[in-house]
Amino acid sequence: MKKVILAALVMGLLLGAISLGAQEKKVAMSLNLGAMTYVGSEGDSFSDFLFSLGAQVDWRLGSSFMLSPEVQVLTYRFHFDYVLVDPGLVLNYTSKSFFAGAGVILPILVGEGETWTGKLSPKLNIGYSGRHLVLAGYLITNAENLFKENLVGFTLGYKF
Repeated sequence: MKKVILAALVMGLLLGAISLGAQEKKVAMSLNLGAMTYVGSEGDSFSDFLFSLGAQVDWRLGSSFMLSPEVQVLTYRFHFDYVLVDPGLVLNYTSKSFFAGAGVILPILVGEGETWTGKLSPKLNIGYSGRHLVLAGYLITNAENLFKENLVGFTLGYKF
């Protein structure tokens, strides 16, 4: 089931990239760089950062909403023995150049021939989308303990 979800998200990103030329105003793709850290009740808030490289497709659903499948690859201190892959899907409300939305991600840890899959986690985001620039801040939380154990981050992206 989890592999099916991951495959569907990858297919969505590929289909979005292919259809960019045909529907330039309704579909956009961005490549993003960012950083993420832990904020929560454990006391280690802001102690370490994960760095991310991501891709996102934005499908306009009318004038006010946008469906955004995405994938982030995260690394700790640029060590690539293990990487965290976060495919996700977010529904955003858009108002001119600003957006805010909610969705889910599925954390997948990959490294040294092993794969570990976590639980679906809620994601909230807010940001600005210009002609070619995308700035976003987000919060990923644990579905079982909402807003007690969080990952917060930001991304800076180039939109095609």
